[in-house]
Amino acid sequence: MIYTLSTPIPSSQILEIQLDFQCEKEELVHLQLPSWRPGRYEIANYAQYLINLEVHGPAGPIDCQKKTKDLWEFTAPDSGLYRMNYTYHAAQFDAGGSWVSPDMVYINFINLAFVLNGREHEPITIQLNVPEFYQVACALPQPERGLLQAKNVQELVDSPLFAAEKLHHRSYRVNDSQFHLWVSGNVSFDWDDVLKQFRNFTQKQIDDFGDFPAKAYHFLIHLLPFPHYHGVEHNYSTVITLGPDHLMATKVGMDRLMGICSHELYHFWNVCRIRPKAIQPYDFSKEAYLQEGLIAEGVTTFMGDFYLLKSGYYSTREYLDKMETLFERGFENQGWKNQSIIDSSFDLWLDGYKAGVPDKKVSIYTHGALLIFAVDLLLLQNGRRMHEVMRILWNRFGKTGKGYTLNDFRKAILSLSENPGKMDSFFERFVFGKNDLYPLLKSLLPAIGLEIQQVEKENCLETVVGIKTDNKGKIIRLHPQSAAYQQLMVQDEILTYKIAESGAHLTVRRWQQEKNVYLPPSDQSYYMNFRIRQTGIPALFERFIRL
Repeated sequence: MIYTLSTPIPSSQILEIQLDFQCEKEELVHLQLPSWRPGRYEIANYAQYLINLEVHGPAGPIDCQKKTKDLWEFTAPDSGLYRMNYTYHAAQFDAGGSWVSPDMVYINFINLAFVLNGREHEPITIQLNVPEFYQVACALPQPERGLLQAKNVQELVDSPLFAAEKLHHRSYRVNDSQFHLWVSGNVSFDWDDVLKQFRNFTQKQIDDFGDFPAKAYHFLIHLLPFPHYHGVEHNYSTVITLGPDHLMATKVGMDRLMGICSHELYHFWNVCRIRPKAIQPYDFSKEAYLQEGLIAEGVTTFMGDFYLLKSGYYSTREYLDKMETLFERGFENQGWKNQSIIDSSFDLWLDGYKAGVPDKKVSIYTHGALLIFAVDLLLLQNGRRMHEVMRILWNRFGKTGKGYTLNDFRKAILSLSENPGKMDSFFERFVFGKNDLYPLLKSLLPAIGLEIQQVEKENCLETVVGIKTDNKGKIIRLHPQSAAYQQLMVQDEILTYKIAESGAHLTVRRWQQEKNVYLPPSDQSYYMNFRIRQTGIPALFERFIRL
């Protein structure tokens, strides 16, 4: 099969696509466009961006019928070469989309490449028609300029591509593997320092997994002039969109860059190769429900940040600041009372990437990371660690290509646990169940020389009344145990408020009407900040870092 891609009018953001393939006489050809992509377990319906699909055979136009929203089919009347032409509107500039503009072509092939049912293993050649002075960044082999090769459609859709005149490129080496950084946008950071830090966290991750079965890996990074944060994992690369670009000259910006890149590199093992059975292999035509979001993203979120501590990028205080933020984000949401992380993972296809119904669910990222932190601390009681669990999964499932289940993950943890019954209880209460995780974490932290306290937020509306607002005063969250929950609504605009021992008096605007609201006093504190500090035995935390 041969794809030919061109952008005759780049400002239109239209990508013209031609697919050539051979057919046998009377062959029934199914043309399936993906409905979703790896790393994002929700229906995306990429067919909505297609325009004017046509098929021609040796004798002329072919009647190609649309059977579903993203499936076409035809019967080949003759043997020979068949050509499909269509256009794709490439105007989504995030880590999972595609983008065409006068100065760049950025393609996620999962958005626009067809799966020919029964022919998924055929090799594919990509002819990319872009200006000669463009650089092309992609994990696929490039035997000559403008030509790329994929072993099959799975490799193609897992290999995003940048093509632009201005691409910054650097690389570093760890063991026998070369790691490439491709950056589009304005670079304001120090390359030598960035490469040093990347090399350090890469080395630590490889050391703990034991090997890195790839000769090359590519970080494809868009630095954007506006706020943005998104990353997507692939077999031999990752795409990251990050902004604003000027922030990269600061420690805050560097923390964001290092954090997302460490996270996505960890996905090289976890998800790209250590993959849940439900998505092994991928079927992009329909939903693939999975319970393993805790492992896929909870483990990766926790471990990605931990390797920045282990590699020396984060100081102890910087890492504890990150953990404080994780606690705040995880526990301001009361969804753990209503839905387990298993059910929240299963429901990713419904609302996993949207705010959704308040306090309905938990995040497989934040709540998942807190659960994995607890598992790591429980294992540490026996001198074992989370990275050892993941190495077991790597050897049993990642290297073999065999999909794992939640129970396989559970068994790996139990095999390293000093008290399997206690760990089994943890799973029943906190993974399958809806118990409050905070008291357990608080009790475990002293073992690594830490203690945690809840402190009032600077905005007393949040702690005392249970109301969170945006910067315009509109309510964005109400604590379900507060009196405010009984009288106010999300999207109410707070005009004035006064909080005293006798209660709170507020004036709010709802649908252009003003209301005076009285909220009685309460002894309960609602939204809180978390403060983690060392207890004075730093050797315990050093053991946590090094073991």
